[in-house]
Amino acid sequence: MVNLEQLHSVILIIADEIDRICKKNNIAYTISYGTLLGAVRHKGFIPWDDDFDIEMLREDYNRFIQACKTDLDESKFFLQTDETEKFYAFAFAKVQLKGTEILEDFSKNVPIQHGVFVDIFPLDNLPGNKITAKHLVKINNIIKNAIWVKCGYGTESYKKKVSYWILKLSGLFFSIENLKKFRNNLLNKFNSIETDYVFVSDSSKYKRNKDWYYQLSDYYFEGRKYKGITNYDTYLTALYGNYLKLPPESERCYHSNGTVNLGSFTKNIAKT
Repeated sequence: MVNLEQLHSVILIIADEIDRICKKNNIAYTISYGTLLGAVRHKGFIPWDDDFDIEMLREDYNRFIQACKTDLDESKFFLQTDETEKFYAFAFAKVQLKGTEILEDFSKNVPIQHGVFVDIFPLDNLPGNKITAKHLVKINNIIKNAIWVKCGYGTESYKKKVSYWILKLSGLFFSIENLKKFRNNLLNKFNSIETDYVFVSDSSKYKRNKDWYYQLSDYYFEGRKYKGITNYDTYLTALYGNYLKLPPESERCYHSNGTVNLGSFTKNIAKT
C-alpha cells in the first residue's frame, strides 16, 4: 500500500511549481474537487485522499500551457497534454514529477508517461439553451469514451462490457488525432461568447457558475497557501451536498489502487 504521507509530500512539490508559474504569469486558478474540500475541512489533504486537482477558465488554461514552455522546470517536471503524447486520452493537463511512477488500473497498459501528477482542468463555456447544452455534454461524453477506448484505457472488467466493444469497433473508422480534433473543436465551440455556466469535459456531470471563478481567496493547505473559489460553500455543496460530514469508513478510499514508486523522493522525504 502506498505511503500517503510521502505521496502527499511529492504531490505538493508539483503543486508548488504550478502555483509558482501562475503567480509569475498572473494566471488565475482554483484548487477544486476534494482538494478544495480538504482545504476547507482539514486545512490540507483529506486524510485518505491521494490526488490534487486544479481548475482554470479556458483562457487561463491556455495561458498556463503556453507559460510552461518557458517557465516549467523541465529538469524536474513534465507537462502532459493530449498534444504531448498520442495515446494520452484526456482533455486536461497533468504536471508530472520526473523520477516517479504511478500506475492506475484503467491506464497502466497505455504507452504514456506515468509520473505522479497534479490534474489541471480547463473550464469551457456551456450554452444558455438547455437543450443545446445537454446535447453538447452528451456528444462530448461519447467522444471522450471513444478516445479512451481508442487509446487503450479501461480496466479488465470494463473491457468485457458491450459498450466497450461498440466504441472499439466504431473507433476503427477514426484516427486518434481526428477524434481529439473533433473533441477540441466541440469544447471550444461556445468559448467565444458570454455564458453563465462552464463545465469540465472529463467531469461533465456538474456544471459550474462562471462567476465563481472571478473571485478567489487564499486557502491554507498543509502549511502552504493556494488559491481557491471564495464562494466555496456553494461550490462544495453543489458537488458533495453536506461536505462537512465525514463519509463512513467504508467509503474512505484512495484513487491510487495500482503501483506507486516515488523513486529517490522516498529517501529525500524521509530525511526531512
